[in-house]
Amino acid sequence: MRSTFFSPLLIALLLAALPGCSKVRQAPMREQAPIAQHDRANTTRQLAYEHFVDVDTAPDKVAALYAVGLRACHEAAAACTLLESRIDSEPDAAASLKFRARPDLIPTLIKAMGQQAELAHQSTHVEDLSGPLADTAREMAMLDDYRSRLEALRSRAGNNVDALIKVNRELAEVQSRYETADGKRALLAQRVETDILNVSIRSDRQRPFWSPIRRSLGQFGNNLSQGISFAVSGLAYLLPWLFIILVTAWAVRKLWRRRRGR
Repeated sequence: MRSTFFSPLLIALLLAALPGCSKVRQAPMREQAPIAQHDRANTTRQLAYEHFVDVDTAPDKVAALYAVGLRACHEAAAACTLLESRIDSEPDAAASLKFRARPDLIPTLIKAMGQQAELAHQSTHVEDLSGPLADTAREMAMLDDYRSRLEALRSRAGNNVDALIKVNRELAEVQSRYETADGKRALLAQRVETDILNVSIRSDRQRPFWSPIRRSLGQFGNNLSQGISFAVSGLAYLLPWLFIILVTAWAVRKLWRRRRGR
């Protein structure tokens, strides 16, 4: 932590109020987040896992598979949280789900989705959060130590109103920074203790052969009108240039004929 926490005034007050206390007891280091259960390779690291799964099913089963995913997460109660969900029917049936769940629940969710569809793709992204968690723990420990110093100073301030106001103001700022750091630590710990699962449901492989053709025929009128509008717009841009080209060609030809006559 940088020395900006300790203003010159407060340091002077500390030295004046605590002349016999050259050493202040250091606050204990805050415990880091527990090691994730799924980190089997190296228990000294704090790893955050994010999984990506693509499943392919028939267009008429996309909605049912979407409901299966929602139900599987709901049945897990507090072990699973739905973060995002989306379902589309046009132009192609598709859906997407994003879960935050305990590591041991991720295979169950994937299995529930894969029983009624083809697993097309699966990948995992791993982020090492050991450094950010250690930095946050050190920051909170230093804030704890500084807060203890300020509280000791406040107890010795007595009737010095001006000193009490300055110490209380500094204590409020330190408490705010401590709560911010604690919130950051909690978010990092949550990322380590739980996994993120992104599920994409598509119907690219199992859609009927005539489906794209039928969709194109259904959109023929709209595409034709758009094509005509583009042609009209292009003609409007082309006409001024066509006029300039014709005038230039006529002038060049007339000039060439004059020179040839001479």
